[in-house]
Amino acid sequence: MNKKRGPGRRNFLKSVGLGLPAGVMSMPAISRGSGGVHDPAARGRAKDEPAKIIDSGYAAAGDEAIPFRKHTLDLGISETVAVVDMNGDGRLDIVSGENWYEQLAPTPGVASRFIRHKFREFPYTFDYLEDLSDLAIDVNGDGYPDLVSCSYWSKPLAWWENPAGQRQPWREHVIESGSPVEFAFLVDLLNTGKPLQLLPQFGDPKFPLTWYEPAGRSGPDAWIKHEVSSKSYGHGIGAGDVNGDGRTDIITPQGWFEAPPDPRHGEWSFHPDFDLGVVGFIYTHDVNRDGLPDLVTTAAHSYGIFWYEQKKDAAGKRTWTKHVIDDAWSQAHAMTLADLNGDGRIELVTGKRYYAHDHDPGANEPLGIYWYENLQSEGPPRWKRHLIDYSTRAGGGMQVAVVDIDHDGDLDVVVGGKSGLFLFENLTSSHDAG
Repeated sequence: MNKKRGPGRRNFLKSVGLGLPAGVMSMPAISRGSGGVHDPAARGRAKDEPAKIIDSGYAAAGDEAIPFRKHTLDLGISETVAVVDMNGDGRLDIVSGENWYEQLAPTPGVASRFIRHKFREFPYTFDYLEDLSDLAIDVNGDGYPDLVSCSYWSKPLAWWENPAGQRQPWREHVIESGSPVEFAFLVDLLNTGKPLQLLPQFGDPKFPLTWYEPAGRSGPDAWIKHEVSSKSYGHGIGAGDVNGDGRTDIITPQGWFEAPPDPRHGEWSFHPDFDLGVVGFIYTHDVNRDGLPDLVTTAAHSYGIFWYEQKKDAAGKRTWTKHVIDDAWSQAHAMTLADLNGDGRIELVTGKRYYAHDHDPGANEPLGIYWYENLQSEGPPRWKRHLIDYSTRAGGGMQVAVVDIDHDGDLDVVVGGKSGLFLFENLTSSHDAG
């Protein structure tokens, strides 16, 4: 994480206003008991401040493959996105930085509407809000969504405890303070089908590679720590079944750790099979459908989206061949894999992060949000880049959420960044209905 600040960057951030900053989780309906209605909105504004519906207008986005309606939710600074039902009303809300954005009840003929509520505060350091990931998870098992956040600075890894129906502020608890954290994942390391374990990407190479699971209680001891290795392995982290044994392995830029039968107590075997460089999220996906899991990742601070083809000889030795998907733009720090167009196949959804570093290659080139479709049903892939948005304030930030936020049957895209928070509403279902 670089601490330099260029004058162009400072002027831009000043123009959007530093004081107004802008993972997907499904929660059961929240019961409202004697503690009163769970209303984080009431704690997020002054008593005499009316709730205001965000109305920044809408814009057409997307291309002929998928049309989108672009919602500008906030022009402040926050690079994170989590989507979760914050208030138990059955509708998905958005969390980004210091605020959560309440989705209002749908009105026929009216696009999705939101109200912003500030519910916590973060420091601001070196042109960054100190929040690089927001992950929604019920940490203490009380039925309310808590939040895990990370940063490179004062509190590298912490969780924010939901007041659970009480009119109290959210409480912050430190999980780990020994190393900066670039970003974090919720992953399924226990192979239960649910991503409930926390996998951070530590910035200090001397800090142990560690994953965490909720202990089911509140306070500072709410997480159980599991050390995989005595050191960390570079910029990037991921999880997936690399060897096809049905267990979730941990993937680093410098190799992968094979999961033991008992991930909590067994020894994780390291395979230094590759060197991916400085990357973002790392996924396993059988790109060419040959039965072997491949790797898909992005260059977080340079040009490139890549897949690494896994091959295995008769003796079982693995080799990895790098293939470029697109190298026309830079700083794709975050990426999500999802079936965006509903064809039963996985697409890649990503975007350019605004000034991941201000000295990165291509840092001053236009922002954009894209999705990539593999046009081949089998064999070597043939990729097509589709446009969601280009050369506006919308960028990829640190997280790209792909979720049916309005429950209309298609997947929407939510992105944050230093230049704003945006929802791209997928209009496929409404076009089909028409």
